[in-house]
Amino acid sequence: MSDGKRFYFTIVIFSFICTIFMGINYLYNNQIVTLLYTLLLLLLSNILFTFTNIKYYIVNLIFYITIFVFLVIRPTIDLIREGKLDLYQTDAYKMAFVLLIVAVLGLMIGSFLVPKRIENENKPKSVSNELLNKNIRKVSLFIFSISYPMYLIRLVERLVYRMNHSYYDYYSNFKSALPYITYTISSFMIYAMCIFLATKPGKKESTFVLSLFVLANCINLLIGVRNPFVLSIIFAFLYYFLRNQEEKGLWLGLKERFVLYLGTPLMMIVMGIINYTRDNLSVRQMTFVDIILDFLYKQGVSFGVLTRGYLYSSNLPVRDFSSFTFNPLIEYFSFSNIGLIFGVTPYTTNSNSIELALHSNRYAHNLSYIVMGGDYLQGHGLGSSYIMEIYTDFGVLGLFLFSLVLGVLFIFMVKTAYKASVLKFSMTLIVFVNLFFMPRSSFFESFLNLFTVQFWGSVLIIYMGARLITKKISNISVHERRK
Repeated sequence: MSDGKRFYFTIVIFSFICTIFMGINYLYNNQIVTLLYTLLLLLLSNILFTFTNIKYYIVNLIFYITIFVFLVIRPTIDLIREGKLDLYQTDAYKMAFVLLIVAVLGLMIGSFLVPKRIENENKPKSVSNELLNKNIRKVSLFIFSISYPMYLIRLVERLVYRMNHSYYDYYSNFKSALPYITYTISSFMIYAMCIFLATKPGKKESTFVLSLFVLANCINLLIGVRNPFVLSIIFAFLYYFLRNQEEKGLWLGLKERFVLYLGTPLMMIVMGIINYTRDNLSVRQMTFVDIILDFLYKQGVSFGVLTRGYLYSSNLPVRDFSSFTFNPLIEYFSFSNIGLIFGVTPYTTNSNSIELALHSNRYAHNLSYIVMGGDYLQGHGLGSSYIMEIYTDFGVLGLFLFSLVLGVLFIFMVKTAYKASVLKFSMTLIVFVNLFFMPRSSFFESFLNLFTVQFWGSVLIIYMGARLITKKISNISVHERRK
């Protein structure tokens, strides 16, 4: 270990020691501010620790940052501005901070437990596997080129509706008038893109496909929906990072780093402006710093899900069976079109409604209606958080165990990027598409795509097509050799 690495590791250890002492201090003074300091130090320590082996901890790093932005930054800014925390009851603050600490500890321990070495990392591929890989790339790109226009058309339809209605009216009342086949075809786009990228094409081809993905989500930005755009940017960066670990300097060179450093604050400014323009408000009197701080503060609205989720937990609808954690999977097989096979009636709408507020297991709709009432029905909402969903279903111990498993999965998913399996890496990429929204959304939503008919249908079509092409090429080669 070099002197620089030894010094950095010393800083990391010192940071964890400070975290422990701050936690002990809280046990003595019982002050919520001290508990917040403990949480902040724990997050800082974990972020610093990820850089000791960033090749494997990159997903942890981004996830810790999203936890900070979505769930921790708002009380932090409140404390800096007001010098106190009094927006919610003290017990609500305590529970929210404790749940966050438990979640971060689970992630940290789970990731630490997994070995970081990959056996046969540089094992050469056979000629037949190389040929199959190339054909998978061709077929998946073909599927992407067919489904992408349908994906664009569906977004343009939403944009046209949004241009003639308010954002909240769009959110609560929009219904697509396009033929259902456009949805079916467009749903293959994400899967085909991930399978294509999992074949590890060259930088130009990858950049072209990723640029189209980001460009399409710019339409979401024009609509006023920021999250798909931001997630697409994170997805593209993460893919570049993972590829750069195998081809050092090729994927994240000086140009890419410049775009990253300059683009991040610019993106925050644009996101902050959208906060106001979608409500028809002006930002003329605000400086760029004000806009960035306001943007970060508003991203932290999900902290209210933790506090209000704790305060209103007894008001949630009581049902014979309830599972917020696995609800996306349950609904996919029970209340979607697949459910029709089993005689189950799908929900009449996916927008804010009494039906979803009282009869679904969607935590965001249940809690938002309880807290906001009529405003919820007008298109407003609090959102959700995987932390609160798991805690509501399984308690503090369940949250720790789920976080532990999640930490283990983070490392395993990263390791698939450095192996030869196209299918495993494509499954990882599909999870990455929505993973970093988990702190303010449902737990299972990020994994749902792996259980859909569309995903496995895409895999079947692409792999069968690729194998047929490979077999045909092999037969031609054999025939030519015989000549």
